[in-house]
Formats: sequence, C-alpha cells, structure tokens
Amino acid sequence: MSERGLRGALAITSALALVACGSDSGGGGEAAAGGNGEAWQPNRPITYIIPYGTGGSTDPIGRQFASQLSEELGVEVIVENREGAAATIGTTGIVTAQPDCYTLGLSNHQALANQAALNPDLPFQTTEDYTPLVKLGDIPVVLAVNADTPWQTLDEFIAAAEADPNGIGYATSGAGGTPDTNAKLLEIRTGVELNRVPFSGGGGEALTAAVSGEIESIGTFYPSMQGFVESGDLRPLGVFYDEEYPLLPDLPLIGEEYEGVSMPAAYYTIAPTDLDEECRDTLVEVSERIVTSEEFRQFAEENGYVVDPIQLDDLAQEIDDYRPVFAEIEESDA
Repeated sequence: MSERGLRGALAITSALALVACGSDSGGGGEAAAGGNGEAWQPNRPITYIIPYGTGGSTDPIGRQFASQLSEELGVEVIVENREGAAATIGTTGIVTAQPDCYTLGLSNHQALANQAALNPDLPFQTTEDYTPLVKLGDIPVVLAVNADTPWQTLDEFIAAAEADPNGIGYATSGAGGTPDTNAKLLEIRTGVELNRVPFSGGGGEALTAAVSGEIESIGTFYPSMQGFVESGDLRPLGVFYDEEYPLLPDLPLIGEEYEGVSMPAAYYTIAPTDLDEECRDTLVEVSERIVTSEEFRQFAEENGYVVDPIQLDDLAQEIDDYRPVFAEIEESDA
C-alpha cells in the first residue's frame, strides 16, 4: 500500500472508531490521531464548490485538488459546480457556508478582487471574509496572431497597433475575462488601441475566428491554442506574464516589456472565515502538501498551469494586490 493509501486507510479507521464510540459531535469535526498526524480528522464527506460549469477550463484543476484532498483526508470530497455571475454564485456559497471545514472550494482573482469591488452586496468584500487556504496556480494568457498576418514579433505587432488605432482585431472569450483584461492593460500601458472582440460563444469561437483569419489576433490560454501553433495556423508573439512560462520559454514576456501588463488567471482554494483552529491548521497543512506534490505538479505542467503554493497572509496579499489594478482598468477608457 502506498503512503497516501495508508494514510487514507488510517483516516477511515479512525473515523469509524469515533462514530462507533458515539463521539460524533455533529459539529466542526473530530480531534483525532488521523493520517499523517493531522490534529483534525473529518468524519463525513467534504463539499468542494467550483464556481464554473463542468467541462470548462477551470473545472479540472478544482477536481484535481478535490481528488487529492480526498486521498489525503481519507473521506469523500463531493465536487459541486455552481456556475454563474462571474463565479460569484459559487464563491458566495463557499464563504457563507458553516465554518466547520466541511465546505470549501475554488475561486479566482477576478471574483475575489474585482467582482467584490464592483458589487458591494457580495459577502466577500475583503480577504478577512474568508480563509485563503492555498493558491493552486496561475495560467497566463498568450498573445497570438493568425499565421497569414505580417507581424513576426511582439514589437512589430505593437508598432502596427500604434500606427492603426482600433485596426487590429483581438479575439477574446468574453468582455471582462482574463484575456480581455490583459488587452486592456496593454492598451493602458502602451497607448495602443486594439479592436477587442468578445465572442459570445466563448474561447472556442474566438479561437476559430483567429485560426480562420476572420480576426487578426487572439489572447487565450496556451493549451487551447497549442495544436494550432504546432500546425502553423497561429503564431504566438508574447505572454502576458512577468516570469518565464515553461510551455513557451523563448517568448517575450509582455509583463516585462510593459510594466504591469501581466494578469494570469489565478486559482485559489478558500474556505469560510472563523474556522476552528484545529481543522483550519489541518486544511492548511494538507493543502500545502497537495499543491507541492509531484502528482499535482505533473497535472499543472500538462495543463499549462504555473504552481505557486502561497497560503494565508501571502495569498491574501496577492488578492489585495489585484484590487488597484482592476480599479485602474475600471477608471480608464480602455
């Protein structure tokens, strides 16, 4: 039996023993000598909320974390997809759940830093309104052009955009999404004006338009465009990121060329605030172990994510750092 499997078996045995002794308080969990020495051991299923639909680009990373959480704690982790309203429905479900460590879930920088500022009625106005357990990873946006366009480099693309305001089409999966937000930042920091076109059919429709030549350029995540890059239909010019992107290590970093033009999609696991200290500490420890595991890192690498396992105060600071950037965009004409 593997170490992880052994931990799970010990955890189940511990939970069954507690139930048999009638020691289930029905509240926030049990203090037990659980697997791997955790102070808190759950004795019933945990719910993990993902604020997006099944099958989308966000769902897999949440399910990967939930699967490993189940293995680590030795209990079932039930994934619930609660999509809609720019991830605020699902995020609200997480932060308003009972603070008993049996409900946690995924959220992102857009929902926590931007939507909260746009809607003062949301119950997660600051990072004190929830527990930022761990960052799962970043996935940066890649700028690419149709292969028949004349621009071979990022500099040539920017020069063409400067010479022809609103003349170059830029396809996105939707207004206000991460690819659209990065284009707005590029416009603010460089003064160029792109013809940003949000496609109602999402990223797939935007990608089809760029590959067919209906529109000149696109911003999207590399795994979705990789096949078209390899076939020669699209030419990547830069990454909206400020550190090397392992999938495209030779591409210019737009966030380095133009300060601040770097906003990856960033995904986090959060829980309600005011958790019991024992279960909170266990979730923090287990979350860190999951995200730094070889299994999670391999998943991240294969799906284009950059793992950055910050937690608690460091994670809260990252979310807070996004707020003035979103405010700058809201106040601009971009």
